[in-house]
Amino acid sequence: MTAFVIWAAVCAAAAALFVAGPMLRSAASATRGDRLLGAGAGILVVLATALLYAHWSNWSWRSSAPGVDSDNVTSLLAATQDKPEDVQAWLNLGRGYLRITQWPLARRSFEHADRLSKGGNAAALAGIGETIVFENSGRNTPEAETLFERAFALDPHSPQALFYTGVSLLNGGKLPEARARFSALRDLGPPPQVMDALDKQIAAIDVEIARRKPDPATAIRLLVTLAAPLQDKVPTGATLFVFVRSPQGGPPLAVKRLAPGFPQQVDLSAADSVMAGNRISPGQHVQVMARISVSGAPTAGRGDLYGELNAVAGAAAQRKLTINQLNP
Repeated sequence: MTAFVIWAAVCAAAAALFVAGPMLRSAASATRGDRLLGAGAGILVVLATALLYAHWSNWSWRSSAPGVDSDNVTSLLAATQDKPEDVQAWLNLGRGYLRITQWPLARRSFEHADRLSKGGNAAALAGIGETIVFENSGRNTPEAETLFERAFALDPHSPQALFYTGVSLLNGGKLPEARARFSALRDLGPPPQVMDALDKQIAAIDVEIARRKPDPATAIRLLVTLAAPLQDKVPTGATLFVFVRSPQGGPPLAVKRLAPGFPQQVDLSAADSVMAGNRISPGQHVQVMARISVSGAPTAGRGDLYGELNAVAGAAAQRKLTINQLNP
């Protein structure tokens, strides 16, 4: 259970990151919440890669997973030869290969189980996704995310699917959805150390959700849309940034980083400030820009799409901000 203790400690550190904003400010164009959520999600993924798969691959909360060495894998391989149509035998072999870090062999085993089940086995899909994460040094990929979401759709109680989709949602700033996944994972009844770590992560998300509630006195309510001629110019992996700036210039007063989906309602206020002491004031006249970053970076680049307008902080009416220009 040492790994679980370590995981609990690191997750506690991840939770602390949510409230350690002043020490982590490094990029003027990223909000405190974005940096902290990204850091927390990164820690969770790395930790899952480094420590958890040996315990979680069998997904048995009540007993320690047996050690797996080459002899065990030989036995698991023999089981697939005896029963080549047995999906569970191939899943067991894939998990065995995972625990001895044989990623290509693990992936091949899970893919075989997936073929046998005709895409209908959540454990096979999650196993492929998990292997992809390990092959990429703990980094999730769009392919893995799709597999985990498919696994979750088939089995909403899959611990792997809950964990990895929860991390993806957290990293994407979708806090209520991430909280729901971690809560569902907690409800499966993991060991006490894991339960404690999940409680800390959920509490940290609750703190961030409360912090992000718009301040009515400084709120700017937007409906962000994309002009029809530009709709085929949004590449996969692009990021939407919405900035609030003073007409006199200087760093952004507020920023949100979002997935590019349109139309999209976006509310900004002093709660989305980038730096302490540089916040939207009630009634302040500001400039607002929505920019689709092709590279995903907060700084402007070639091929980015953008739109802008002037607004007054605290105005009750929602404004329509259309992205209708292309950065050559």
